[in-house]
Amino acid sequence: MSAIDLVVIMLVAIGSAITGVLITVWVSSLVQAHRVRIEPTLGEARQAIVAALSGEPCESEAALVNLSRFSERYIAGVMLDLAPSVSGTSRSVLVSLGEQIGVVDRARTGVHSRRWSTRLYSARVLTAFGVESTAMYDLLVDHSPEVRAQAAAWCVAVPTPVGTDHLVRLLGDPDGLCRFAAQDALIRIGLPASEALIAALDSADDAVAGRILEIAAAIGDDRYFEHAGAVLSDPSRANRAVAVAALASTGNRNAGPTLVALLADQSDDVVLAAITGVGKLAYWSGGPAIEPLLSHSSWEIRKAAGMALLALGAPGTILLRADAPGVGPAAEMALQALQLHALSTPEVAA
Repeated sequence: MSAIDLVVIMLVAIGSAITGVLITVWVSSLVQAHRVRIEPTLGEARQAIVAALSGEPCESEAALVNLSRFSERYIAGVMLDLAPSVSGTSRSVLVSLGEQIGVVDRARTGVHSRRWSTRLYSARVLTAFGVESTAMYDLLVDHSPEVRAQAAAWCVAVPTPVGTDHLVRLLGDPDGLCRFAAQDALIRIGLPASEALIAALDSADDAVAGRILEIAAAIGDDRYFEHAGAVLSDPSRANRAVAVAALASTGNRNAGPTLVALLADQSDDVVLAAITGVGKLAYWSGGPAIEPLLSHSSWEIRKAAGMALLALGAPGTILLRADAPGVGPAAEMALQALQLHALSTPEVAA
C-alpha cells in the first residue's frame, strides 16, 4: 500500500469521525429543543393531575384533556413521578386516571410481552399504581433478574400471602439484585411476612437462614425468639452475629442472660452484636459484664460498649463515671461517651 493510499484512508476515517460527531450534536440539539418545547406543557399536565387528585370531576376532566396531547410514555412518566407521593383517596383518583387513559391496561398487557424491557416497564407501572395482577406472580420467576427484582417491589405495593411465599423463595436466588430486592420487600411488608419466614427457617441452608435472620432483626417479632436462639451455636460467626441481632430485636427480656454470655464469644462480630443487644434491651444487669470491654483492643467494641452503657441509663452512667477519671483506653472511651451524653441531654447542654 502506497503512502497516498494511506493518506486517503486517514482522510476518509477523519471525515467519517467528523460526520459522526456532527450527527450526534444535531440529534442532541433536536432532542433538547423538543424537551424545551414540551416541558412547560408537561408542567401544566402535572398541575392538572395534582388538581385532579382532589376528587373534583371537573378537575379530572381537565387533566384528561391536558394529558391527551402527550404520548403514553410522557403520561406514564408524569404519573410515575407522582405515584409514590400519594395514598388513600388521592391514589384511587390517580389509578382511575391511569385506567381512563389506558396506561394501566397497557401495563397489564405488557407484563406478558416477550421483550424483557417491556415486562420491566409494565411491572414498574403496576407497582407504582399498586394494581393487582396475578400475572405479576409469574414475573417473580422471570428469567430476567431486573424483572424479578421489580416484581419483588410490587409485592410490597400489593402484599398477599402468595407474593410473600415467592419472596421467601427469592432469598435463595442466584442473582444478588433479586436477593436484595426480596429481602428489602420482606422487611417492608413486616410482621405479616413472619409466618412464612419462620416456616422457611426449618429447611433453609446457612445462607438463606442468615438472610431470614437479618429480616427478623429488622422486623422485631417475638416469634423469632426460639429460632434465633437455636442458631447461636452455629459454626458460622456471621450467622451467630445476625442471630444475636434477631434475638435482641424480639424485645424479649429473657434474651438478656444469653446476650451477656455471648460477650465472651471468640468472634468480634458476635460480641459487637451482643453488646448492642444488651443496650437495645436496656438489660441493666448486663452493665458490669460490658464495662470491662471499654478497654478491649478493638476500637469498635470499645465504642459499642460505651454506647450500650449509656443506653442502660443510670446504672450504665455510673459505671462510665467510675472509669472516666482513669488513664488508658477505658477512661478515654468512658469520657467520650459521657461527653456525648452531655451534648444530647438538653438540660446539661443548656
